[in-house]
This record gives sequence, C-alpha cells and structure tokens, in this order.
Amino acid sequence: AALREGYERFDPRAYLQNNYLPPRADFSSEEFVVPWKLRCLAETFASGEIRGRTLIDVGSGPTIYQLLSACDHFEEIVATDYLAVNREELGRWARGEPGTFDWSPFIQHVCKIEGHGEPWQEKERRLRGRLRRILPIDVHRPDPL
Repeated sequence: AALREGYERFDPRAYLQNNYLPPRADFSSEEFVVPWKLRCLAETFASGEIRGRTLIDVGSGPTIYQLLSACDHFEEIVATDYLAVNREELGRWARGEPGTFDWSPFIQHVCKIEGHGEPWQEKERRLRGRLRRILPIDVHRPDPL
C-alpha cells in the first residue's frame, strides 16, 4: 500500500523533462547515455533475431524511445505500465495530441543511426500505427495483464 501510494504521486511530465531533455538527453556524442541506449536498441533489432507478430513492452513508463527500432520488426506493439498517468501520457502521444512530449530528436537520431534514409516523420507514423494497445500491468500478480 505504501509503495502504491508513492507511485500515485508520480508526475510523468516532470519525469520526462528531467530525464529526456538536455542536458541528460544529449545527442552531441555517441558516448552519452541516451545515444548509447538508442544505438544498443538499434543494433539489437537490426540483428534480426528479435522479431515477430506482437511485442509486449513491460513497464513502458511514459516513454516510447525503447520502441523506435522495434517498430520495424513487429506487426503490433503493446505498451504496459502500472500507473494510469503513464498510460495516459502514452495514449496522448499515440493519438498525436498537441502538448505531448516531443520525441522527435530521439526519432531523428534513431533514423540516422539505422541509416535507411527514412524521414523521421515516417518512423513516428509507423510506431503510432503499430502501438495498438496500452494496458495496465501489475507484475506482482499471477496474471500481470
């Protein structure tokens, strides 16, 4: 109950601003954490070993960066999170609502490192199209979904 109460105060907007804007989201060097994570994900999915019909992202939070390279290797993506506020933030982004977090620098960077010459808006459109469901999850339950 105490853990749940602590999570109820979670602010996805503050989290995104603190962790996914400069100086933390610095794309000026591949050695910084954000470009490194995006490169690792791109390389992992480019190997072709991870692909299929449905990808279930467990504990998505309010973020989509982890799905950018995956969207080319799965027909549908299901995002999950424990917190309704995170699921709501993801839903607003998926619907393209104004005022949502701007993931375009991340998408542009992924397009650059994947090297397909794809316009970033096309990747964004594809991810929105493949992000079919955003579900609640509680990994502490026998049936988490």
